[in-house]
Amino acid sequence: MNSLLKIFVAASIATLCSAALSGVSSTIGKEAAKAVEAAAQRSGRNFESEAAKKVAIAEAERLASAHGNGVLKVVEDGGLEIMPPIAKYGDDFVKIAAQASPEGRRMLAMNAQDLLPLARRVGVDAVELEAKVPGQASHLFQLFGDDTGKAVAKNVRTEDLPRFIKYGEKADSEGTRNLLLKTYQKEGPSLFERIPPKVILSGGLSAAMLVGTYEATAEDRAKADVLKKHPDIAREVMLHATTVNGIVGGIVILVLIFGLLWRFGLMPGQRGKP
Repeated sequence: MNSLLKIFVAASIATLCSAALSGVSSTIGKEAAKAVEAAAQRSGRNFESEAAKKVAIAEAERLASAHGNGVLKVVEDGGLEIMPPIAKYGDDFVKIAAQASPEGRRMLAMNAQDLLPLARRVGVDAVELEAKVPGQASHLFQLFGDDTGKAVAKNVRTEDLPRFIKYGEKADSEGTRNLLLKTYQKEGPSLFERIPPKVILSGGLSAAMLVGTYEATAEDRAKADVLKKHPDIAREVMLHATTVNGIVGGIVILVLIFGLLWRFGLMPGQRGKP
């Protein structure tokens, strides 16, 4: 009787475990199917057949089992193209993709062979930079170096990056490229107005040009900064200017009036003497 009881308990536990695993498998399957559907939309593709879709879902389930359910979000953002690199590069690739934005994951999916080595070296900044200026991340880090390249990725506006890279290409030395970033951080996009692209294209970019440009406008920028930080001073300046302008304007009008009176002989003592 004792033996029968033990067999019954063991069978019951096995049944419960099997049911639990079946439930987990069913949940993962639903999440994998959802991720694959979203990935197909991201890729702009339709499955050729239901069988092809089932193969993709099975692969997503396998990846989730190997790397955790979080990988399904990576698949969803990266598109169907990201599944082969995940399978090929494993946890290393998944770790970088997990830190990236949806746009960055898409770039990883489309260019894993070139981006992954760069991202391993400098971090996820390389992936995000590629998302901002497709095809330029490797070139930028080669041009500016790893440390300055990461600073460029974080500090230069997306819309300014193409021009910034072009100015870096025309710089005469590594020191000038580093100074270019520092000057941009101080001046912002107005740098490109003070040193126009046509000047760069014809003669290149030197440190002297960057320093000269910045120093030449230092006094005006200092005044602007003071007025920006102290609006009460700005109001006083405007009020003073308005008052002075009013006084000057009044004097000019009086001079004109007296000039006309004198011209036509209407001033006291001038009557009858035009």
